[in-house]
Amino acid sequence: MKAYFFLLHLLQPFSKLAFHLSYSGLENVPSQGPVIVCCNHRSVIDPFFVATVFKRAGRQVRFMAKSELFEDHGRLARSFLEMAGAFPVQREKGDMEAVKMAAGILSKGGVLGIFPQGRVVFDNAPFRPKAGFALIAARTKASVLPVSIYCDGKLTRFRKKVTIRVGKLIAWDELGLAENNRECLKQAALLLAKRINSQLEEKH
Repeated sequence: MKAYFFLLHLLQPFSKLAFHLSYSGLENVPSQGPVIVCCNHRSVIDPFFVATVFKRAGRQVRFMAKSELFEDHGRLARSFLEMAGAFPVQREKGDMEAVKMAAGILSKGGVLGIFPQGRVVFDNAPFRPKAGFALIAARTKASVLPVSIYCDGKLTRFRKKVTIRVGKLIAWDELGLAENNRECLKQAALLLAKRINSQLEEKH
C-alpha cells in the first residue's frame, strides 16, 4: 500500500499541471467498509482520477483491469499496474478467478474499482454498464458508489477541464440483488446507469 500512495503522490503534480480538475460530492466517499466504485470510462488515466478521490480518505482502490494490459506491454507495465493495485480480468471469458479476487478484497473491507462499460468511451455518450459489477455485489453484499468523469471532448488538450463527481452511495439492499438472478442483475445495472447518467447531465 505504501508504494500505491507514493505513486499517487508522485503523479499528482503532473495531473494538476496537465488538467484543470474539479471534484464534487467528496462527502459521499465512505471512510470505511466494503464498496464497489463504478465509473464511466473516458480515458486510460481514469483510475488515477478515481484513486485521488479516495486518497483523501486514506483508502486504496484495487482496480480490475483487462488482462491484455498485463500481458502485452512488458514487465515494466505489469509492475506499474501491480504497484497501482490493479489485477487482471479476462473480460470475454467469465473470469471467475478475478471475481474471487474481487470478493476477497471486499471481504476485507476494501475498495474495488470497476469501469462497467468494459472499454474506453471517448465522448459523453450515455453510460451503459455491463452487469459484472452487480454479480460481485450480489456475492459480497457490498454497496456501490457511482462516480462520473466528465470532459468536453477528448482528454488530449493541455489544461482540459475534467469534472469528477461522486454520487450518493447505493446500499446493497437498494440494488435489489436478493435473488441473484439475471433479471436482478439487469435491474441493478439500469439503476447504476440512471445514477451516473444523471451525474453526467448535471451542469459542469
